[in-house]
Amino acid sequence: MRTEKLWRAVAITLCAAVPVSFYVVGDLTDAFPGVLTLSTEQQGENAGPRAQGEDYDREQADPIVPTPATASTRDADEDLAGRLASHAKDPVIDGGLSYSVVDADSGDVIAERDADTARVPASTLKLLTASALLRSVDGDQRLTTHAVLDGRTLTLVGEGDMTLTRERVDALAQDAAKLAEDHGQDQVALRLDTSALPGGENPAWGDNGRAGGWVTPTAALAVDEGWLDGEQYGRKSADPAGDAAKLFAKDLEKHGLKVSGGADAHVEGAKAPEVGGDVVEVATRSAPLTDIVQHALQTSDNTIAELMAHLTAKAQGLEPTPKNAAKAVDTEVRSLADELGVPEKDLEELVIRDGSGLSTGDRVPPRLLSAILGEVASGGAPQLEPLLYDVPIAGLTGTLEERFGAKGVAGARGTVRGKTGYLAGTSALAGVTVLPDGRTVVFDIVVHGFDGADADTAKAAVDDVAYELARRT
Repeated sequence: MRTEKLWRAVAITLCAAVPVSFYVVGDLTDAFPGVLTLSTEQQGENAGPRAQGEDYDREQADPIVPTPATASTRDADEDLAGRLASHAKDPVIDGGLSYSVVDADSGDVIAERDADTARVPASTLKLLTASALLRSVDGDQRLTTHAVLDGRTLTLVGEGDMTLTRERVDALAQDAAKLAEDHGQDQVALRLDTSALPGGENPAWGDNGRAGGWVTPTAALAVDEGWLDGEQYGRKSADPAGDAAKLFAKDLEKHGLKVSGGADAHVEGAKAPEVGGDVVEVATRSAPLTDIVQHALQTSDNTIAELMAHLTAKAQGLEPTPKNAAKAVDTEVRSLADELGVPEKDLEELVIRDGSGLSTGDRVPPRLLSAILGEVASGGAPQLEPLLYDVPIAGLTGTLEERFGAKGVAGARGTVRGKTGYLAGTSALAGVTVLPDGRTVVFDIVVHGFDGADADTAKAAVDDVAYELARRT
C-alpha cells in the first residue's frame, strides 16, 4: 500500500511537470482515474469519507514545460471557442453563460465569454477559501483539542477541530480520567474554553444556514462536524462546542472520573491556565490541514469550508468570527491576484461574504478564478496544488461521481477534474483538463439565471460545455 501511494505521489509530480503525461503516467497509476485506469474507484455516497490522515508526503510539482503555439493550435483554439460559444443558445442557458478557459503553460486566454463580470460562485468559492488557508498556514499543521487539569478543575480547550469523532472524544476522556487519577483526583469541575475560535453563524448565509441543514455554525470544536444525524444536509447542532463538552463529560464518568453537577454542568466561557508545574494536559490532534482541505473540496463540505475561512482569519491575527473569516479570505485572494498581475478592474466586483459560497451575495469573475487555477497548474504555487489534485474527477469521485453520465458527454469521464457549485440559479464548474493536443487548460464555467426547477438540466448544461474541452472528435 505504501509503495502504491508513493507511485501515485510521483505520478502527480510528473503529471504537473509535463502536460502529455498528465493522463498517461497519472492515469496508469490511478493518480488520475481515466480510460487507462488500472483499478476501479471505491463506490460510495457522493459525500465521500470523512477527512483521513495520509501516510505519504505530497510531492512538489515542477513547472509545466510550455507548448509553443502553432497554426494548428490556433485553429484548434478557434474551433473550441466557437463550440463553447454555441452553447449560449441552449434552452436552459438562454444566454446566461460565462466562462474563462486559460492555457496553463502560457497563461494565454483560449476562450472566454462575459469572463470579467462577477457572478454568484456558489461552492466554487471553496477553491478561493482553500487557497487563502493554504497560503496562510502550514498544510501539515493539525488542530489540537486539549484537556487541561488544574487541581480539581478540568478545562476542555478547542482550537477549531470540528472533525472530532466519538472515538477520539472517548480516547481523550480516558486519558484525562487517567491523568486525574494520577494526580489524586476522583472528581472535577468541567470548564469549556472556546476563546481560540469564537466562530458562530454567518448572517450572510440567509436561508442557506443551519436551519436548512446546509451548515453547522463554526466552532472551536465539534463532534462529527455537528451533524446530528450524520447527513451532510441533515440536522445541525446549534451549539457544537457545548454538545462536544457534554459527550466528553459522559465519557469521563464512563471512565471513572466524576464530573461535578453531571454531564450538563460544564461552564462555558472559561480560559484554560497555561500548562506547566501542577497544570498538566492530555490532547488529541486532527488529520493534517491538507487532508481536511481535500475532504472539503471532494465533498463540498460547507461546515469545513467555513472552518477553513476562520482558520485563515486566525492566521492573519484577526479574531476568528464569521465577518473576519470572510474578510481574511477576501484579503488573501486579492493579494494572490496582485501577485499574478490580475488587472485591478477584474477585482472591482469581487465580493466574499463567507467561506463556503452559501451566501447569495458572493461574487467572483470567472477570469479571476481561472487565473488562480492557471498559476497552480503551471507549478507557480506548489502550496496550492490541492486546488487541482484534490477536487472531484468527472464521473468517478466526490460531487462529480454521478455527473457526465449522459452518452453525449461520457468522454469527459476521468479526464475533467473540477469543483462544482450550485446555488440560487447558478450552476458552476471550475477546474482543469487536457485538450486533445496535450495542452493543460484550466477553466471556470458558470451557467446563471435559470429557474430553480431546472437545476438538473442546468447542471447537465455545464457538463455539456465542459465536455467540449475534453472532446476528442
